[in-house]
Parts: sequence; C-alpha cells; structure tokens
Amino acid sequence: MLVSFLVHSMNVSCQGDEKAKADSLLRVVETTDDMELKKSALASLCIHYRYEGDWEKQNQIIQEMLRLQEEKLDSAYLADTYNELGISSSLRGENEESLKYFQKALEINSARGHMFGVSASYENLAQVYIDMGNYNTAVDCLLKSIEIKKEHNYSRIFNIYMKLASIQTILETDKVDHYIGLARQEIQAMDSVQPADQVVFYNELGAIFIDRKMFDSSIVCNRNVLRISKEINWRAGIAAGLGNLADVFHEMGAIDSSIIYRRYSLGLSQELSDCEGITEEYLKLAELYMETGRYDSVLVFANKSLQKAVECDYPLRQSEALKFIADYYSSRGDFKSAFSVLQQYYVIKDSISSADVKNNIAELETKYQTKVKEQQIELLTVENQLSSQRLRVSILTAAALLTLMLLIIYVFFSRRRQARLKEANLKQQLFLSHMNPHFIFNALGSIQNYLYKNKPELTAGYLARFSFLMRSILSNSSKKSISLAEEIEILKNYMELEKMRLNNSFEYEINYPDDLETELIHIPPMMIQPFVENAIKHGLKEGREDGRITVSFKDKNELLEVLITDNGVGIDEAMKSSQSGHKSMALSIFNRRMQIYRKYSRNLPFPTIKDLSSSGRKGTIVELCLPVLK
Repeated sequence: MLVSFLVHSMNVSCQGDEKAKADSLLRVVETTDDMELKKSALASLCIHYRYEGDWEKQNQIIQEMLRLQEEKLDSAYLADTYNELGISSSLRGENEESLKYFQKALEINSARGHMFGVSASYENLAQVYIDMGNYNTAVDCLLKSIEIKKEHNYSRIFNIYMKLASIQTILETDKVDHYIGLARQEIQAMDSVQPADQVVFYNELGAIFIDRKMFDSSIVCNRNVLRISKEINWRAGIAAGLGNLADVFHEMGAIDSSIIYRRYSLGLSQELSDCEGITEEYLKLAELYMETGRYDSVLVFANKSLQKAVECDYPLRQSEALKFIADYYSSRGDFKSAFSVLQQYYVIKDSISSADVKNNIAELETKYQTKVKEQQIELLTVENQLSSQRLRVSILTAAALLTLMLLIIYVFFSRRRQARLKEANLKQQLFLSHMNPHFIFNALGSIQNYLYKNKPELTAGYLARFSFLMRSILSNSSKKSISLAEEIEILKNYMELEKMRLNNSFEYEINYPDDLETELIHIPPMMIQPFVENAIKHGLKEGREDGRITVSFKDKNELLEVLITDNGVGIDEAMKSSQSGHKSMALSIFNRRMQIYRKYSRNLPFPTIKDLSSSGRKGTIVELCLPVLK
C-alpha cells in the first residue's frame, strides 16, 4: 500500500458515518470563504471518493483542487493533488500514469525545497515499481528516501527499512534480517511510537514471516495489528489484520479458518465502503471455496468480485476476476464459457498492459487457439478411427478390445486407490506435525505456571514427567499408529502434569476391561488428548475441588470406543460463558484427520458430545470411535 494512502485511509476510517462526513465536507466547500479550510475539505473529499471507488466524483474534486491552485499559485497544494492522482492511478492498475503523477509531485517538491515531500514521493514511486516487479529501481528510490530522512532527521525511517526487507524476501537474498534489525533499532530510538506506526511495522513483519513459512510468528504479528487497530478504532487496520490472518491460515492448510477470517474482513470492508477491499475479499473467498471443492459458492463470489470491480472501475481487479472465472470454467471442462470469459479478460488486460504484456497476451491467445484446434483434430481423428473400426473389426477383436479396456480400467482404479492411500498417509503425518507443537506448547505452559505457583523442590519431578511426555511425542511423530498401551501411558502423564499444575483440583481414572489387549490394539496417535484437554480447560475451569475425569475404553468390532466423562460445568454452560469464541486447533486437526479415515472406514461414526444436565447430573460426556489399524 502506498505510504500516503496508508495515512489517509486511517483518517477516513477512524471517523464515524462516511456519508455524513462527505456531506459535511461538501457543505464546507460550498459555504466557506476560508481558502485553507476549503482546500483541506477538498483534499479529504478526494480521499473519500477514491476510497469508495467513485472516480467520477473524485475527478470533479481534483479539477476543483487544480483550479484553486491556479488561482492562488499554491505549489504545495499542486504537489498534493498530483500525489492523489498518482495513488488513484496506481489503485486502478495504471502504473505508467501513476509514475508520471508521482514524478511531477517529486519535481515540484524538489523545486520548492520541501525535502519531506521529496522523501514521500520517492516512497510512492518505489511502491509503484514494486507493483510492476521492478525491484531494483524500487530499492534505489527507498534508499534515496532514507538518505533524505536521515539528513533532515525525519521520522518513520523504520517503515522504509521494513519495505526493503519485504523486497529482499521476494528476491530471496540474505539481507532480510539485516533490514528488519535496522527497523527495530529505529523504533527503539524513537521517543514515542504512534499506534499507527506499530500497526505498519507489525503488518510488514507479519507478511515477511508468511513468506518465510514462520506461521506462528506471523499470527502473533497480525494479532498485534488487530489489537492496536481496535484500540485506536482504525477499521482499515482491523480489516487488514483479518485479511492477513486469513492468508496465514491458508498457507497452513487451515482453509476453514481462512474462510472465517476472510468473511470478517469482507464485512468490515463493506462497512467502510472500501471498494478495493470488497473486490479483493470476494475473489479470495472464491479461491478458497475452489480449494475446498464447494463449487456452488465459487462462481457466486467470483462474479460478485467482478461486479464490484466494474462498479468501482478497477480494471486490474476486473482482469483478476475474469482470469479466475476463465480458469474455473476450464477446470470444469466448460471450454466454451472459458474462452468467452478469456476474451473479456484480454480486452480489460489490453487496456492496462504495457507492450510486452500485450505481446504475451497475443502469444497466449495464439497458443489457446492452437490448442483448441488440436483438440478438435484429435476428436475428429478418434471419430474416424472408431467409424473405420466398426466396419473392419470382428466380434473377436471387439471382445479383445473390451477385455483390454477392462484391464486398463482396473489398473487405473487400482493405482488411483493406492495414490489416495499414500496421500491420506501423508496428510495424517502433516496434521500430526501440526498437532505435536500444539501439544508441546500446552505442556510448556503448564511447566511455566507450575514454576510460578509451586515450590522449586517439586519441579524436578514435574520435569521428569514432562521429559517422558516429550520423548513419547517425538518418538510417535513419524508413526501412523501406536499401541493403546502407549496412548494410555501418554494420557496418564498428561493428566498427571495438569493435575499438578492445578494444585490437585481434580482426580482422574482410566478404565478398560481386563481382557482388552492394549499392547496388540493399534490406533492413530494423539486422537484422544484434545478431548481430555478440553475437559480440563473448559469443563473444570471453575477450579472445583472435587473435579473428576474418567476415560474408558471398549472394544467394538473393528473399532475402539472411547468415553471421556467429566463432572464440570457442562458443554452448554461452557459455551455460554465463552467470550472469545476460540475453536481449539487440536480439535480442528482431529476432525480433519477423521475425515480422511472415514474415506476408508465407512462405518466410522462421528464423535458425539452431550451435556449430562438432561439426566440430572453435572458435566459432559464425549463418545468417539477410533479405527483399529493393522
């Protein structure tokens, strides 16, 4: 996002009703004789209409701003006007126009010796070069801005260092941490850091962590973006934080969580009448639903994105939506619709692209037409061959072909089944790799609490149990199954650690029939612990002295039945008192693992969670069945 646009968007979104604000500014323009007040009101209106994508009204305001500048010969106001034109052109994908306007602002600011304006112009030019993929020129502009700010002791140098770090991340150089370190030094040297500056810093840092696959760190950064933006009521910052979290969870493979954050961000963008934000969120949701296979929603959101882009006259966003819709039709085998949409895409793209891109589009179109013709020739050839074979081939040959076809089909489905089994195993390992850090993190939290609350001499025993638990987790991380005896031992150690941390506020027991062969029964690892964790964390959260958790096992044909019972507040009461609406990551991973097992075990039932209040008791009972693996 451009530097100047970042600042202006904060000013717009931090104030109440946008329409009322615009009406108020219009009244000021029409009634005041104070020239400075009128110019300020026009500048704010320009930002407002740009934010809503109302380019016609924005252009009217800009023309009035230019008229006032000519009337008063105000070069500073002219530079600001060119900056607004540059930002608007950039948002619409008109990069060449944007560079022209920012260059004019740079020339005016240089001529009048306004070095802060020169520095800002270089930053704006750098952002456009980044959008164009011209990273070396962008770096040169940013370094010039830093040089000016250091010479004149201007603030916000950290923001430029973060932008440089982002570019180095894209270029995959070893300078990323160097620039992040310089940014931190600049922030620490500042007398006071404004909340908006903190949001900018964490936003950039979170994006870098996503590119480097450091997802936990990115989540921390973007939650700071949300927290600080909420404190200063910066709704545009909140929307950005929500969108960033959606990106993180998407990269982590948590598509459902990504969709939830995208919907929150979309709702906020709609409240802000943020045309670009609404257009982007609709398309992101379409992409997510495409990944989940929910095809009934894909075109709905993609068309909404296209409609909003047309409404707000965003050619670049129109082209992105059209390209996505064309790819969707192509993936579904509807080549006629795909080609029709591609033609629209080329028209839009042609209007905003450079000569090189135009040549690429022509080349792609030629390849597409060639591919269509090749497919038509292949279809005609196959039809002719089939017709010829019907005339020549005898019943014996037809039988042979049929046998061969059946054999091919058998081999195909056999290999596909093997591929799916292999894919399922890989997914289980992936989910377990997510689960293990989550489990270890919780255990470390328990140790920390215990160290704060208990006597140091008892810590050794606690750490001994924890080391056993760590060894068990690490040992099982590469296994697709463990014995029930091992799972029981892990559960005992986990509940014992939690019991010690909570000052023995609950008791537990693990029951199973004497004839249950725990050493011979193998089940998927780490499937029971999330429910035990929830029972302790939510069911017994009031800290009652007589808390009790019971885990029972029972052999049920080729399944293992597991019952987790607690005498806590009950699931209904726990959900009512919950303030955060937080969904356990462990339970989410459990559900996704169970979906994979159900593909190959149709009789595997869904887990059930019941509140015992209906039977006159307190607490919750969880009933789940796990597959017994060979």
